[in-house]
Amino acid sequence: MATARGFASAAVLTVAGVWVGWLSFQSTMVRTLPATSPAIARFAPGYPDAVLTRTAAILVKRHGMLDTATLDTVRRAAAHAPLDARAYLILGHQQLLDGMPARAVATLEAGQRLDPRQRLIHLLLLDRYLRTARYADAATQFSVLARILGATQAPIATAMAKMTMAPETHDAVRHTLRIDPILERSVLIALAKSDTAPDTIFALASPTGRADARDKESWGPILVTRLVERGQYPMARSVWQRIYGVAPAQAAAPIINAGFHKTAASPPFDWTLTASGLGAADIRNNSLVVDYYGRDSGDLARQLLVLQPGRYRFAFTVDPGKTDGAAKLYWSLACGPTAPIDRNQLMNVSVTATAKPHRITAEIVIPTGCPAQTLILRGEAGDFPSPLSVTLRDLDLRTVSGPASTGKAVGTATATSAAASETTP
Repeated sequence: MATARGFASAAVLTVAGVWVGWLSFQSTMVRTLPATSPAIARFAPGYPDAVLTRTAAILVKRHGMLDTATLDTVRRAAAHAPLDARAYLILGHQQLLDGMPARAVATLEAGQRLDPRQRLIHLLLLDRYLRTARYADAATQFSVLARILGATQAPIATAMAKMTMAPETHDAVRHTLRIDPILERSVLIALAKSDTAPDTIFALASPTGRADARDKESWGPILVTRLVERGQYPMARSVWQRIYGVAPAQAAAPIINAGFHKTAASPPFDWTLTASGLGAADIRNNSLVVDYYGRDSGDLARQLLVLQPGRYRFAFTVDPGKTDGAAKLYWSLACGPTAPIDRNQLMNVSVTATAKPHRITAEIVIPTGCPAQTLILRGEAGDFPSPLSVTLRDLDLRTVSGPASTGKAVGTATATSAAASETTP
């Protein structure tokens, strides 16, 4: 009798051992193989972790469209894995599709409590909170998403930017942005990089957001750069004027800050000044003080202009100094925002200094087909390093009477041959 009981116990233990071994085998296989692996489908098709992993992937791939059999499998898996947040994600999303938003939010919030790092749950709840004007909850969702995603949070800002364009979420997003300046900057940057019209971006930005546009890391410079790169120069200059609060009379000048007043820099339609191993250009006492080290060639100052076709006179004063070394300085003007040195050249005027203040002038012809121009103060190195320092002031550019030429070669020749100088008392 004892022998029979021993055999029975051994049989039970053997079956139990096989069952535990099988479960261990399934668990190891699910952890090491992809959920879509044929081995998983054969040996562990109903294992909860495999079901939920596989269905979560299908949820993304099929944009949430799941059949009844798949949903039934998820429900069975959820019953065996009640602490797995993926079941709440899948079922909550299905409840949204089935027109049960309140129930869906409760399901998703339960899943979020189980796994606060589940990104898709955050996104679904963010959308629902915005649609139901739960602004504080929406801001919290974004803050958590930003921490979870880290450097990859740009797609979230892009998604929020798209929500600002949708009538059903526009007002909610706008309200949320006003209570989260970090979120507002990210969304406005995403809009500035897109095809969104500038007026739409300005309308969305709060007073704080519009003031923030002046920061070099914010959306203002990005928007201006986008318009310049697409050749929309008049619009870019208008947006630039609006961002930096430039007065209409100042914005109408051919050159911004031609008198070299000490102001906050606002490129590209204002001065971009160099301070590097090439040299330094600095505004002091209503003058441009230039220290060029003469080791390498490059730009020391530049500004993007939007001049109409016609004839212009360019002039500037050089204060007393000496510029007869091997290195050279000159003002150049060329068509386009990039202004290559050897192409599209409209002007090339040397900067020379003498013992007395010295006025240098040149005539320029802006041809048709040249909607934007770049004015550059450039240093040209010689065979050996030869540093030089000059002070420039009273820059002037104005139209002059006379027929405008349409040829680039004529413009270049006019600038070169008409360059003249005179001593300033």
